[in-house]
Amino acid sequence: MYRKRPGSLIKHIDFLILDLLCLLASLLLGFYFRQNNMRLWGQEAYRSAFLLIAMMHILIAVFGSAYRGVLRRGPLEELVAVFKHIGLVLSFTVILLFFIKASDILSRLVIVYTWLLSFLTVYAERLLWKQILKRHMKSTSRQLLLVAGRENAERVLEKLKKRMLDFEVCGVVLLGEEDVGEQAAWNDAAASPAASTQYILDVPIVAKAEELPAYLAANVVDEVLLSISEREALPKALLHDCALMGLTVHIEYAVLDDLPGARYHEQIAGIDVLTSYTNDVSAVEEGLKRLMDITGGLLGVLLTGILCIFLAPMIYLADPGPILFRQKRVGRNGRIFAIYKFRSMYQDAEQRKAELMAKNEMKGLMFKLEADPRIIGSGPDGTRHGLGHFLRSSSLDEFPQFWNVLRGDMSLVGTRPPTLEEYEQYDIHHRARLAIKPGITGLWQISGRSDIRDFEDVVRLDTEYIRNWSLWLDVKILLKTVWVVVMRKGSR
Repeated sequence: MYRKRPGSLIKHIDFLILDLLCLLASLLLGFYFRQNNMRLWGQEAYRSAFLLIAMMHILIAVFGSAYRGVLRRGPLEELVAVFKHIGLVLSFTVILLFFIKASDILSRLVIVYTWLLSFLTVYAERLLWKQILKRHMKSTSRQLLLVAGRENAERVLEKLKKRMLDFEVCGVVLLGEEDVGEQAAWNDAAASPAASTQYILDVPIVAKAEELPAYLAANVVDEVLLSISEREALPKALLHDCALMGLTVHIEYAVLDDLPGARYHEQIAGIDVLTSYTNDVSAVEEGLKRLMDITGGLLGVLLTGILCIFLAPMIYLADPGPILFRQKRVGRNGRIFAIYKFRSMYQDAEQRKAELMAKNEMKGLMFKLEADPRIIGSGPDGTRHGLGHFLRSSSLDEFPQFWNVLRGDMSLVGTRPPTLEEYEQYDIHHRARLAIKPGITGLWQISGRSDIRDFEDVVRLDTEYIRNWSLWLDVKILLKTVWVVVMRKGSR
C-alpha cells in the first residue's frame, strides 16, 4: 500500500507548531524579564501582540514556504532561514500594532527580548527536531530498488542521495547489461554483498533484469523506481510482475496504459514520475491507523499482563517450559520479525510438524490440522480438548501479539504473517499479501479462518482487504472480530 507524500504544509506541520510554541514562549519570557510577572494576558496590547505573532507566523510560514527543504538545510542555512523568519514575523507584528495604536504601550525592551529569545529557541528547536526526525527516518525508511540503465542509474542516484531522506536505495538492477559481476547470495536475507559485487555511487548492483522477480521475492523492497531513456523499450513484463506482487512502481518515462492499479503523477527528488500502486493511504490516515494501533496495543499489553498471572502457571503445569512461544515471521514487504504467543503446543511442536504434513487439511502453503497431537492436552491422537485447545479456540494465545502491535511490527488489523518456511515457497502473486503490515485480525480471520481450507482463498481475502483498505473497514473488522471471538466462530 502506497503512502502518498503530503504537501509541504502538512508534511512539516510539526515544525509549524513547534516554532509557534517557541515564539509565544519567548514573548511570555520577554514580558517576564521586563515586568517581573507573568500577567501578560491582562494587558490588551500584549494580548494583541500574542495573537498577531501567532497569525503572522502561520501566514509567513505558509505563503513564504518557510519549511521547503528544511530537512536538507545545514546549520548555517538554518541560521539564515530562522533569522529571516523571526525578523519578518516580528516586523509585521510591530507594524500592525502601530496601526491599531498599541505599539506605544508595548515595551521596546520586551520586543528586543522576544526577538533574541525567539531566534535562539527556534534555531535550537529546529536543529534538535531535525536530528530526531532523521534518526526516526533512518530506522523506518522505505527500501527503494532502482531499475535503470547504467547512465540513468548514476544520474538518478545523484539526485536521490541529495534530496531523499525517507528512502534508502537498497540496490540497482541494470537494464541492458549481461555482465554485472558476481552477485551476492541475495536469496539469503542475511547475506552481505560479495567482494566482486559492482557498485554505482556506493549502491550495489544486485541483479540483472531477468533476475528482478526472484530478487523481489527474496528481499525487502517497498517500492521500485524505473528509469528508462526514450531509446529503451518499456519492460512491461517486469512492471506486471511488480504489480502482481503488490509493489508500488515509479516510472520516470512511459505511460502505464496496460499496468493494473491506480496511478498518479508526482515528483521524487525532483524527478517527474508516474506512480502505480494497489491502494494508497494519506499521511493523516496512516497516522490515525498508527494511533489506533498504539491505543489498542497499550490496552492489549495491559490485558496480556493480567492474563499472564493466570495462564502462566496453567501452561507451565501442563507442560513445563517457556510460557511464551516465539517464532520468526515475515512482515511488510519481507521484513523479518519475532512474533509472540502464549504457548498452546508442546515444546517439540516444530520438530514434529514434518511427520504430520501428510495429514495437512489445508490446500497450499499453510498447515492446518484439527486433531493436532502437538497441542497441549490433546492426547496421542489429538482429539482431546485440553488447555491448548482452550487457548486457541478462545484466541487467548494471540494476546502477546499486542506487544508486536505496540512495537510497530504488526497492526491490529492486517494480513496473517507467514512463517519463513511458507514465505520461501511463495509464488509471485502471493507476495501481494505482504504489501501491508500483518495484523492480529483481518478479513480472513472474521471469514471463518478454520473453515477456509485453500491457501489461495486466504490470499484472495488478504489482497481484497489491501485493495479496499480504509479506516472504517478496520473498525468494522475489529468489531466483527469481537463477535467472532465471543461466539467462537471459525476457530478450532
